[in-house]
Amino acid sequence: MWKRSLAAAALGAHLLGAVAPAEEPPPADAASAELAALACEAGRAYARKDLATLERMTAEDYVQTDVRGGVLDRKAWLEFVKNRESVLTISCDDIAVRRYGKTAVVTGAWIYRSHRGEGEFVTRTRWTSVWTREGGIWKRHLFQNTYVNSKADRCAMGLPH
Repeated sequence: MWKRSLAAAALGAHLLGAVAPAEEPPPADAASAELAALACEAGRAYARKDLATLERMTAEDYVQTDVRGGVLDRKAWLEFVKNRESVLTISCDDIAVRRYGKTAVVTGAWIYRSHRGEGEFVTRTRWTSVWTREGGIWKRHLFQNTYVNSKADRCAMGLPH
């Protein structure tokens, strides 16, 4: 009887090993920290027009809704980054990571500092992004970015602001 139990346990362990994923996901805390760092780095890379970094972290099916409401695919977005003037620095705030297996939703805020001759101009945005982990690396697929405007309701209703 015990030989059958031992054989069943060995067979079960073998079968579980056969269906286990080839890539072990990192511990939740490590993955969340990695995703938070990647989200911040995406902002900094955008500010300094670092196309190599942005290409590396952006999935082929990437789509972005920008602060003006424009929708850009990966190619159009990278072209926009390449051709825009950059006088920005970006810092991160209030990053939250929600993991769903190999998919994550990362939200946060960016503080943009525009450095022009007439001084510094500061703007805040809130953003949401969707990342997946494949081949051991995280890639950003979706990004939506919105200016923070405490008077947005007044603007939408046509009231003075």
